[in-house]
Parts: sequence; structure tokens; C-alpha cells
Amino acid sequence: MSDPAAQLRFRRDLTANFGVAPVAWSADGRTVHLSSPVEAGLTVGSFAVVEHPNTLLAVQVRHAELVERDGPTLDVSTLLEAGAGTITSATARPMIRFVAASGVVLGTIASGTWSAVDHTTPFAEDLVRAATPEEVATIVAGLTGDRVTIPVGTVRGHPDVPAALVATGFSRHTFMCGQSGSGKTYTTGGLFERLLANTSLPIVVLDPNSDHVHLGSLLEPDDTSDEAARFRDAAKQVRVARARGMGGDHTLCADFSDLTTEGQALLLRLRPIEDAEEFARLRQLTEVFGGDYSIDDVLAQATSSGDPLALTLARRITNLGLHEWDLWRRGDEASLADLGMRNERCVVLDLGSLTRPDERTAVALAVLGGRWRFRAERRAALIAIDEAHNVLPAVTDNPLLAATAELGVLIAAEGRKFGLHLFVATQRPSKVHPNVVSQCDNLVLMRMNGAGDVHDLEDLFSHVPPDMLREALTFGLGQALLAGPISPVPMFVQVGPRLSPQGGGDVPTTWATR
Repeated sequence: MSDPAAQLRFRRDLTANFGVAPVAWSADGRTVHLSSPVEAGLTVGSFAVVEHPNTLLAVQVRHAELVERDGPTLDVSTLLEAGAGTITSATARPMIRFVAASGVVLGTIASGTWSAVDHTTPFAEDLVRAATPEEVATIVAGLTGDRVTIPVGTVRGHPDVPAALVATGFSRHTFMCGQSGSGKTYTTGGLFERLLANTSLPIVVLDPNSDHVHLGSLLEPDDTSDEAARFRDAAKQVRVARARGMGGDHTLCADFSDLTTEGQALLLRLRPIEDAEEFARLRQLTEVFGGDYSIDDVLAQATSSGDPLALTLARRITNLGLHEWDLWRRGDEASLADLGMRNERCVVLDLGSLTRPDERTAVALAVLGGRWRFRAERRAALIAIDEAHNVLPAVTDNPLLAATAELGVLIAAEGRKFGLHLFVATQRPSKVHPNVVSQCDNLVLMRMNGAGDVHDLEDLFSHVPPDMLREALTFGLGQALLAGPISPVPMFVQVGPRLSPQGGGDVPTTWATR
């Protein structure tokens, strides 16, 4: 049998007669084991249906692998070309390929009615198949029930089945990770839009790359959809603070008094113990103001005092050029403390509009410090930190940045009970302080290029099935894994379209044109 097409037909006939049947079984009623033909579509993260006599058992596949085994020994007749057309008898053991999988019980569907259950009676072999789009829609809707949800896109592989996040899930810290080009920034902005349109949760965005400066406008102003209408009303409450002359709703500026004494000392490169006398003199100088004060106020006070220690502080300010920062408030401008960030619905702080890295870090330190300082007010807020490795790094030799990271760790560990909820986005998990990531219960994972990064996530998010995490290595643009309190079960989604324009963006590669 030298004809490849004939060989393939022969192998398919053998598989049809001796291949693996699509069956499921469970010894404990919770974990379901599956075996099925390759083409059955039972893949990691997908939904399957076990056909019980009077009900359908909904299962999510959490692990799947392709298995190859020798099939049964068969007696066949074959044409041996070298034997001058002689027909003879032979034996063969065809290779059988099938999917071996396991999953968890999610619920039952009976007469079109969904019932959420996490276990059933143990059962032997029953037929199993991939859930139909209609069944997937029933399962997804049933899992969220009557909880308030936020639309995020569609279930991956089912473009007509909406996917949604559980709104109250954002009362837990969220970690978002995705390589450059995965659609992370686009998705982050989409999540902010949906949170604004579908909840009343206040949001403060630390935006280091100016990606979210258009969050208060619509990409399509004439869009009349219900979703756009909801967002249009919410977008009016977005305030963008940018550096002087950048055209924001507010000038991104601060008073020296917006920082704690410890933060001021870090800018002056003072250490509380090693530079104890200068540190104490700084505290004495600033205590005389009683209210808000600028770096120029401190400089003038230190210079006029005639005190050698105060003069040393003045020289520090001028030698470091702190008084020349564009960040400091001028004239009638409103500082960070006066922006009303604790009362505004959404404030985007465009850190990318500031020229000095230490200016950006000072803003982050002031914002995080202010939120922590007023934590007793117990005002709920989502503190979103995009490109978080620039604010909460795992390792740094910059004392100012290290202090910001330590404050982030404190909020991650203790902030939730005061209503301070973090949303931390980055490209690689190892670049963000591990004590921040370890406190995040929610995961939004987009395409990853490195298996080592995925392995790190397996350790950090052990409640997420490892096979589902590894799927991130194969994600396309805008595909994501959602897990934690924001999603009833870990789920693959295709992120939906944005409602607002995206800022930032890559430099066009027109240089590659012939």
C-alpha cells in the first residue's frame, strides 16, 4: 500500500474502529477524568459536558495531554509489492493517539436550567463532549449568577459568548502581566473604562508612559450603544493631571509638604540615623510653617536662619538642584494634596510628562503616602500602577524608589481592610517586588514569551491550574487568562474593543520600508 492517501484512509478506519471513546469518569464526584479523540476539542480551559441519563454535568478541563500508545494487535491482509503481488497475512499494531484530561465539576444543566454544584455522585464511564456555544453561554452566565459584573470581551473560541468580571473581585489586589505587544496596555485601559462605566469605585492611575491620558474621552463620539452611553457619563468624571504646559485638566505639581519628613529627607539624601542632626534640623525647619510649604520656603528659611546645620541643608537643596524641579507648584496651581484625589471619581497622573525619574518617584511616593496616611477614612479606591516595575521594583539601589516600594508592600499587606485595592501591571513578574505580587489574589495574564516567567507565576499563583498558566505562551493579541475573585473560574477570554483612545504607542517602523 504505497499510496499515501490510501494509507491515511486505512489508518483512519483503524482509529474509527479501535480508537479511544470519548468518556468521562470520577471516583470522588469532584475531579473528572476524561479520555477522548484528539478532534473532540477537549482542550485546557475549555468546558465539557458529561451526558448523564437525566442531566448534563458541566466540567472545566484543567489538564490535558496528548497520549500515544500502541493499539491492539490486528491480523490484516496486505499486498507485498516485492512478492510479485502475493497476498499474505500479517499482524499490525496501529499507533493510537488520544487526549487524556482531567477537570473539575462546575454544575449541572437540566432542561436548560443551570445549577451550580462542586461535586456529584461518583460515576463510571459516561459519554463526554465539548460544550456547545449555547451551553458555554449557560455555564458562564450561571457561574456569575446575579452578581454585578463588568463586561470584558468574549470567551476565547466563542466570539458570541460574552465574558465578564465579578465587580466585587476588585476588592482584592490584582496583578496583570503581559509581554510587550500582548495588548496589555490596551486591555488595562479597557478594564478602567468598564470599571468606570459599571461601578462607582474611585480610581487613581499612576501612568508612567502617558498611556491613559485620553481615558476621559470617547474613541467614537457618535457611538450610541448602551455601553458607550454609560461610559460617556463616567468619562466626564475623569481628571488628568499632566506636567505644566501639557494641557491636562490639572497641572501635575506638588508642594514639598506633600511628602512626609522621611520622604523629604530621601530627596535630600539624608539618613535619619547616620545624618541624625541634619534630619532633626529639617524637621525643626518645616514644623514652623504649620500648613503647606514649598521647597523655596524651606530654602529661604534655612538660608535666613544663619544656623550652620540649616545652611548645610540649604546647600544640599541647591547642590542637588531640587529647587529647580518642574514638579513644584507655582502661583495659584493646585498641588497633589489639593486635587481632591480622595473625592474624585478617577484621576490619571501622567508621570510620563515629567522629565526627571526622581520627580516621577516623588509623585508616586506622595500619592501612596497620602492614601496610607488617610487610611482611617476607609474610603474604597483602586490604586492602579501601570508599568509597576518603575514604581515597585523588586531590586533597586535608589533609596527614594526603595521607600516607594516599601510603601507599596505595606499597602499590599494591610491596605485592603482600609479599602485600598491595588491594580499592578507589568511585563515580567520578577521585576515587581515579590511581597506585592504575593498579596495579589487576582491575575490577568496575557501573552508571555519566557517559560521561566510562567514558572514564576506558577509559584506565585498556585491556585491557578499550571496548564492554564502555560497557555499564556501561545496567546494571540488581546487574549488573556482571568483568575481569582474577579472570575468565578479561571477563564480564557478575548478582550473586547476599547471605548476611549489609547495614548502612548510605539514609534512607527516606517524605517523598514524599501
